[in-house]
Amino acid sequence: MNFIEVIIFFLPPFIACLTLVGIHAYLGIHVIEREIIFIDIALAQIAAVGATMAHIFWRAEENSLLVYLFSLGFTVLAALFFTEVKKRVKQISQEAIIGVSYAIAAASALFIFSLAAGSDVHMEHMLTGSILWAKWNYIILCALVYAGIGLFHYIFRHKFLSITQDYEGAVKKGIKVELWDFLFYLSVGIVVTLAVSIAGVLVVFALLVIPATISAMYSTNWLKRLWIAYAVSILASIMGLAFSFFLNFSCGPSVVMFLGLILIITTLTTRKRQMSV
Repeated sequence: MNFIEVIIFFLPPFIACLTLVGIHAYLGIHVIEREIIFIDIALAQIAAVGATMAHIFWRAEENSLLVYLFSLGFTVLAALFFTEVKKRVKQISQEAIIGVSYAIAAASALFIFSLAAGSDVHMEHMLTGSILWAKWNYIILCALVYAGIGLFHYIFRHKFLSITQDYEGAVKKGIKVELWDFLFYLSVGIVVTLAVSIAGVLVVFALLVIPATISAMYSTNWLKRLWIAYAVSILASIMGLAFSFFLNFSCGPSVVMFLGLILIITTLTTRKRQMSV
């Protein structure tokens, strides 16, 4: 395979990574600021349970409309649940509830997988996805949906930012925080519903949390943090794709591994810089 053929082969998965990065970097900063780190992996796992049920019990094809509807339905219910719990339950942190929800969803997925032949293959696909074999029609669909969600968040950015940065202050301002919390969870749910099919639970979680975490080490300005998160995600995607090609390694775990490596390096260099001041 010559250089041109390699570029042609890796263009779809690279564009797929850029598509995911575009919305995950932004939502990730919200997630970090709200201190609900596991919301993405919880919603991703819940979406995966819906997709698994459609596949196992109704024999739906991968990335079919039925699979998407099941995944979306489960994430909508999860968004409603997290919104209501935040409003009603004050004794337990939201993060703890989200973590428990993830554990229950993961256990449910394992149980459903055990009912079907070839469960190990389905489990691997759920966790790591298939970015390397991303199809242009699905990439375009994701890009259009993510662009719509990005536009929605931009139009109502003041409400989302107010709730993220000062929840109690937003309540005092008269903002309907329950409604906007639900819309936030729903938008994250829609994003991960599409992303899980192409990238898997682990990659979706890593792209959402790790770049946003790294950006928080270097700036408090939202725009600067967004560009840092973009740069980290794109760099890790390029290195992960190259690593998977030259060493014949799975693409999804490669991207996660390089995201983790960049996080370790930036953490060590940041600590060193702070100690030297």
